[in-house]
Amino acid sequence: MYTIEIEKECACFLKSDIKNNMKFETREDMINKARVLECLMNQNFCMTHYFQAVDYNDKIIIHSTVRPTEDDDDDVETSSELVSRSGVVIGFDAGEKPPKDAGGN
Repeated sequence: MYTIEIEKECACFLKSDIKNNMKFETREDMINKARVLECLMNQNFCMTHYFQAVDYNDKIIIHSTVRPTEDDDDDVETSSELVSRSGVVIGFDAGEKPPKDAGGN
C-alpha cells in the first residue's frame, strides 16, 4: 500500500475537497496523483505557501514552506540605484554654450 500525506494542513487545504493520507494500490498511481496535487495546490491555493512533493518510496509527503514576499527580494534595484552605478552622467556641461538656434535667451 502507498500513501500521500500532506505534512501541514493549511487553511486552503482544509477548505479544499482534497483528502489527507490517500492510499493507493500501486506506486505509479501514488506518484501521478502527487504530481497533480502538488501542481494544483501551488496554482490554486492562496499563494501563502509553496508545496513540494517528496518521494520516500512507499510514501510521498507534500511539504509546505512560506513563499517569500516581493519585498523580501533584495536583488531588485531602484532606477536611481541603477543610474548611479552605471557611470553615465546626466546633466549639462556649464562650459558648453548652446547653439544659437536652441531657443535660449
